[in-house]
Amino acid sequence: MKAKRHYIWTNIKLVGTIVPIVLIMIIIYFMLVRQEILTLSREKLALESQSYTEKINAWADSVLNEVTIYKDMIERLGLENEAVHELMYTSVDTHEAYPFGLYMGDDLGNYFDASGWVPEDDFVVTQRDWYQEGLKHSLPAFGEPYVDAMTGGTCVSVTSLLNTSPGITVLSTDVYLDYASRLADEITYDKIEHAFFVTKDSRLIVADSDAALTGTILSAGNESLLYQNVSRLLDAGQIGQTDILGDESVYFVNINTIPKTDWYFVTCMNRNEVLKDLWRLEFPMLIIAIIASVLLFYLTSHFSREMSSIRTKARMDPLTKLFNREGFEELVRLSLADRPRQGIFMILDMDNFKLVNDQLGHPVGDQVLREFASILENYFNRNKDITGRLGGDEFAVFVGRDIAIKETEGMLKKFISIVHQNFDGKYPDQKLSVSIGVSPAADSDTYELLYQNADKALYEAKGKGKDRFQIR
Repeated sequence: MKAKRHYIWTNIKLVGTIVPIVLIMIIIYFMLVRQEILTLSREKLALESQSYTEKINAWADSVLNEVTIYKDMIERLGLENEAVHELMYTSVDTHEAYPFGLYMGDDLGNYFDASGWVPEDDFVVTQRDWYQEGLKHSLPAFGEPYVDAMTGGTCVSVTSLLNTSPGITVLSTDVYLDYASRLADEITYDKIEHAFFVTKDSRLIVADSDAALTGTILSAGNESLLYQNVSRLLDAGQIGQTDILGDESVYFVNINTIPKTDWYFVTCMNRNEVLKDLWRLEFPMLIIAIIASVLLFYLTSHFSREMSSIRTKARMDPLTKLFNREGFEELVRLSLADRPRQGIFMILDMDNFKLVNDQLGHPVGDQVLREFASILENYFNRNKDITGRLGGDEFAVFVGRDIAIKETEGMLKKFISIVHQNFDGKYPDQKLSVSIGVSPAADSDTYELLYQNADKALYEAKGKGKDRFQIR
């Protein structure tokens, strides 16, 4: 009986020791999970905000660049040239942001509007806000947004002083901010609850995910506590990410400046919404997860390293240490699924490589392939670049990001030059070079189509004399 009581007491002490430890572990687990979720959510908010800031900045760039082109052409032609009016007519409906095109006026009372609008007799050019704003800018620039009385939407004038004579002439266009409204609405698809663009000086909300707030003034007098506190942050000049009190809970607020404009981009994430899924977790599921994790760890840890090694070897080319055909194709397909129609696909073939094997022997040929693979890997080394060897002296590269044709051409010219720098001195008699076939992902959305187009482009490059690239 004494032994039994001792056994029971020992078990009680054991349980009494283990249970608190387990409870503490559970509490720590929830705290860590909560902190991790909050950290990831803050990072997501910052990344999404930056991404959409770059989008609106690119949009602003495109508007300013187009107006700058028109400005330069008008100054080149001269206002007395009749072709100037014909040129301005072409600005109508060329860009969705300013569908009514360009207009201009001078201090002599002359006014021309590409949309065909004719002002009333009492219209005085020099008294217009856009004219006064344009006098400040030698290059096209955004002015202060305002609410269009006809459409109820927000718009902004892009103005610039023209370097012409005899009068002082200002070129202008009315830019509508529908694109900003779409971005503000688009970013609120998941967890981000509010997003809006607001001017720095007048605090006019030019676009808001809540359309009813577009065109209103952001101030400490807003009905929304969240917007009141955002206004106070802007008053204090606080940029970046901050936690503030909102109507329902604490909000993570991210404030970005938009370089090409005089605006802020504000995004708000509700902390309660972030943690809502975590609060729904049930305690038994946590216990099951802990037990299952221990068992799975025990069963899989012994084999994980070996399986990882086998998988890696199966996807790699043993000679060059690049991805083999299967590994390259797998990664490109994943990239296309993750970022459809983004990137460029290239097939690269070493010109005159057969001469190396025939004249210098296969060991030297293998060394040449390894050297070329090293050049390829070092040159295309961004985190979305994928390099592989398809077989023989044929290689492939997939650059899995947005890249313009002009940038692609410059990149490939430099790469071909680097190949010559590395091989001309070592193998002068073989005249090694590289031919490249290129297929932009924007034109083909499957691996098969990209491969076929790049292969055809490579064939064309070979047919034109090798040592070049061809974009198809």
